[in-house]
Amino acid sequence: MDRSPRERRAPRIVPESRLPAGRSSAAGRGAVRELQATRGGMRSGLDLERPRYIISIAAELASVHPRTLRIYEEEGLLCPHRRNNLRLYSEADIRRVRVIRFLTRRQGVNLAGVKVILQLEALGKIRVYDLFDGTDVEQFVEGVEGDGEPQLVSDRDRRSR
Repeated sequence: MDRSPRERRAPRIVPESRLPAGRSSAAGRGAVRELQATRGGMRSGLDLERPRYIISIAAELASVHPRTLRIYEEEGLLCPHRRNNLRLYSEADIRRVRVIRFLTRRQGVNLAGVKVILQLEALGKIRVYDLFDGTDVEQFVEGVEGDGEPQLVSDRDRRSR
């Protein structure tokens, strides 16, 4: 098939009447509704550990490529739930991806360093919010920044904090 790159990447919406028997798009519709409702930040009052987003929706919420989520899983930084051979991500998983992005993009930490930091945080030895400026981390994780793109921080700026 000769398709342009734009056509290949465009999501297809299949009417429910055309789905194979036993398949329902109700879960997909719920995920789309939640995606629309959560744009601009995480909603309060949700069960943060409940797996609810497929990889494409989770990637969009976390502002990363789906391949990035797979790499984080391969590196042991992320462990999504699996159901029927689908990766399902929770709000907590998406928040964790944003913390990983903060550490790698804003602070210049490699994935091995991120893994150590997250392991120490899980053991209660450190908190990412204490290591770095807490409001800076929170703004990055919540996606409050203007253009969504992180800005590089020089070593001199990092030492002066």
